[in-house]
Amino acid sequence: MFEHANLDGSKYRTLAAAETFLQPEVLEFREGGADSAPRLQHGVAGDVLVERYLPAESVGTAWPHDSVAAPWWVVVDHPPHAGIVATFNESLGGIYKRVLNPEKNVVAFAEQGEEVVINAGVYSVVRAADSKELTGDSLVALRAAYYAN
Repeated sequence: MFEHANLDGSKYRTLAAAETFLQPEVLEFREGGADSAPRLQHGVAGDVLVERYLPAESVGTAWPHDSVAAPWWVVVDHPPHAGIVATFNESLGGIYKRVLNPEKNVVAFAEQGEEVVINAGVYSVVRAADSKELTGDSLVALRAAYYAN
């Protein structure tokens, strides 16, 4: 279990990861009141630090303008080297200096943990539900295709 002096249960807290592709804990940061503050969450997928931005708990896990599902986990390109997020990342096996693979540049993880890659400006994912490869010119467009049909 992640321990840190700044974990106060209000501004910073840890939660059990709901997604199986993440390490067991998620670090959540809330600025302001617990019921009204948006939440920034960090997790570790494999050895990569990821993050997502969620609305206040009173709203749920999806934004009103994108109410299909919770936001995908996006890879943090330059993980911090100090502070609570850096300590969290290191304690869960995340690496500070990511090795980039031009053949498979993973930039996010979709709902079921599918790797979202970018190649020549095109985002793509193979949807686990039906093994269909989907593409889009942005993560927003790719999410729309992912949840269509």
